[in-house]
Amino acid sequence: MNKQLYLSLISLTLLIVLMVSCEKDFKETEKPAPPPVVSKSYKESFDTVGNIAKKGWVIINNSDPVGPTAWRQGRFEYGGKLGDEVVGFPAYSGTFSQNEYVSVDMNCGAGAAILSAWLISPPTDMKQGDQFTFYTRAKGDYADRMQVWLNTSTSNANPGKGATTTGDFTVKLLDLNESMGTNYPVEWTKFTITLGGFTGTVKGRIAFRYFIEDGGPGGSYGDQVGIDDFEFISK
Repeated sequence: MNKQLYLSLISLTLLIVLMVSCEKDFKETEKPAPPPVVSKSYKESFDTVGNIAKKGWVIINNSDPVGPTAWRQGRFEYGGKLGDEVVGFPAYSGTFSQNEYVSVDMNCGAGAAILSAWLISPPTDMKQGDQFTFYTRAKGDYADRMQVWLNTSTSNANPGKGATTTGDFTVKLLDLNESMGTNYPVEWTKFTITLGGFTGTVKGRIAFRYFIEDGGPGGSYGDQVGIDDFEFISK
């Protein structure tokens, strides 16, 4: 091998080593990709109400006197002596069963009672402009009423201890059929509520309250209402 060729090979080898070294140094100084943004939005279809506590939902029955049931799995079945009487109503979006929704009825109280049964969402990061939607309906044989409340001051599921208290839930967002007339829909109806009135991001809770002052099996009002396809939408 002549001297000129030998020197050329040495130069080429040094150039390759230098290029590899520079590429390695460049890769080592690259900044890592930012972590993916985790959405604060979530959905709950209440397909299995027995499992919602694991997701942070809370059910509290403050009715007075309290009855044997509270918010529970929806009911739609045929009963009666001849098997032709309809009990309850079907889900809005049942996949495997028409019972796939959450419901409450007059039996959350005993006798003539003040009904106050709470279904409270998990702690939720929320800000002004966020929305939540849900579907609801009543059976319709007797007048029903439901309120929607908001707690933005704490992340506690605390509606107080009495039938007429609301505890940490200080903002009333909706009072459906407050007059105890016929304003509660008897077909599944979608409601959309936009949050506002506070600044920054807070960890709060949304609550559905079945509230009837002359209800129960021995009262003048109360039958059955249901909720299906709840969705919190972080904007």
